[in-house]
Amino acid sequence: MKSALAAEVLGESWEYADADTRHLTHNIHRYSGKFIPQIAARAISLLTQPGERVVDPYCGSGTTLLESALLGRRATGVDLNPLAVLIARTKTTRIPKAKLEGLVRTLHKALTAASASKVEKDPRFTHDWYRKWFQPHVLRELLEIDLAIREVDDEALRAVARVAFSDILRRNSNAHSGYPNVMFDKNAPEKDSPIQPFLKALERIADMVASLSTVSASWSDVEVVHGSATALPMGEATVDAVVSHPPYIGSIPYAEYGALSLQWLGSDSRQLDRELTGGRRQSAYVVQRFEDGYGQMLKEAARVLKPGRHAFLMVGNPVVRGEVVDLAEMTLRLARDAGLDLVVRTDRQGVNRRANKMGAEHLLFFRKVSEKRAEP
Repeated sequence: MKSALAAEVLGESWEYADADTRHLTHNIHRYSGKFIPQIAARAISLLTQPGERVVDPYCGSGTTLLESALLGRRATGVDLNPLAVLIARTKTTRIPKAKLEGLVRTLHKALTAASASKVEKDPRFTHDWYRKWFQPHVLRELLEIDLAIREVDDEALRAVARVAFSDILRRNSNAHSGYPNVMFDKNAPEKDSPIQPFLKALERIADMVASLSTVSASWSDVEVVHGSATALPMGEATVDAVVSHPPYIGSIPYAEYGALSLQWLGSDSRQLDRELTGGRRQSAYVVQRFEDGYGQMLKEAARVLKPGRHAFLMVGNPVVRGEVVDLAEMTLRLARDAGLDLVVRTDRQGVNRRANKMGAEHLLFFRKVSEKRAEP
């Protein structure tokens, strides 16, 4: 007999082909492989009630978290990528409009009176990595911006400025504009000053963050944790739903794409790539490494879920080293091993995903079994 959840899932399309996926703060910063907000919101609504707790073990830029907060659900997101954590926290933090306007004025004034001598004493001004990726006049002004941001006392406001700073780095660098990967362009054209683009990005992002204060009173606060999906920072049977869009094996090099921003944030992108689920995409063992980490995440999801509650995962089947990996089948197998039973499965074509090369995406709803299965 079909369950009520299965009937709800199969009753309507999950395509959302014409949906606005950039409302509120969803578009504050580019991030590859984003969750469609409407899909996250629908899954959250189906699986939980207001006041209950939702966890996203691979929170990325925070789509699940924002939609949870808007629906009045308490949310916790976990990610190993410091850039993802920065974006997700900023995307889900409500700040009064007056404070945000004050931030814009403060940084505009600070950059008008920036000190060249202070910049030239900064060790990054002569550092080989920074000199490689940024032309001297650009590096000087980026350092001026960075040092001005460091003077902002309020942590939430400083994060807003950091997101705006990260947002302009790629286009002001010597990275080749024709590739998503950060590849050095030895023929990069001379760049203009980055100060005005930064201030423009800051104003845009500040307006987006200010818009969060206009949403309904049902808003719930969000927690974003810098940590691993393989060791979730919460107790056993404390979570009402897990809602996530896991990383694609080897198809999206999250650390590599964010390498410029990560360096400015003080993080080593190569080390991060070695730690991320689905990282080290050139490794001969990339699929097995992914499966090991992914399987541990599913065990953790089962551990933290309350008995009888649900997990929702949306996955695609990526091409790795020339072969299609059936990530849906892997998910079903690993979930069952973790104590999660499939309730219902449906597909979507992903027509509104930028550069979607994986075709259909699979929407999988699981239920935590009430009792632990006996060992075979």
